[in-house]
Amino acid sequence: MKSYFKYFKIPFIIAIVITVIAIPLYLKKKADFMASERNNSSWDNTVTVIDAADKMTDEEEQVLGEQIRVIEDKCQSDIVFVILNDPANGYLDSVRRLADSFSEDNHMGYDYPGGSAIVFVDNWSRGGDGGIHSWMSTTGNIRDRIDNDDATEMLNVLDELSDDDDPYYVYSKLAASIEKRGSLLRAPYSVGAVLIVSLIISVIYIILNWHSKLGDVTVTSGTYLEGKTAKFRVKTDTFNHKTVTSHKIERSSGGGGGGGGSHGGGGHSR
Repeated sequence: MKSYFKYFKIPFIIAIVITVIAIPLYLKKKADFMASERNNSSWDNTVTVIDAADKMTDEEEQVLGEQIRVIEDKCQSDIVFVILNDPANGYLDSVRRLADSFSEDNHMGYDYPGGSAIVFVDNWSRGGDGGIHSWMSTTGNIRDRIDNDDATEMLNVLDELSDDDDPYYVYSKLAASIEKRGSLLRAPYSVGAVLIVSLIISVIYIILNWHSKLGDVTVTSGTYLEGKTAKFRVKTDTFNHKTVTSHKIERSSGGGGGGGGSHGGGGHSR
């Protein structure tokens, strides 16, 4: 029994060390998070849903708005969903400009005007090129957690919508996605992530050492004996040529999906 449990001695120590290091970091991050307060009176962040296209019921608007208000504090970012049916902004680029200018013109920002904010604009009009275009504009610190590729990927949930659908449930999914990626207490600042990392390291250690023990018994005292004479078979490889191949790695100077200036984000068409 002792020989069996010795496999778990080192993994247990590893798990304890990781936990001792990570939990204080989590508690400090949580304390900083709880101590932070919104510092912008220029924008009323209780306004989180503007359904100018009248796509949702009043009750759905209220429930979605309450969901977003909770997420604002977790992400420490102002967030607003703007739903339109505006033929004058019937192209993706015009919807992008509209989303970017909305945060600027209304001085949005959780930490200060022009700071951390998300503006999601969904224009249901099929004017322009005949598509329904959406844009998620990001500014400030939230861009450190939701980059342009993230924003573009998150908007793929809109593919679930058709022209006659009630968009509430899809918008709620999008809001939950913002919370998951933008929360200040997301992994690695979560207890669950610490335990998972500890478990993975422990399992890897056990597997590696288990195989190494199996390897100890593959050679016996009679392995190289044939009859009464020792027999060794030696194989050698001879290399006559050496070939070196080099590849040049091109580096991109720009990002994908984002708007200009201090804005980031991503778009979607359906």
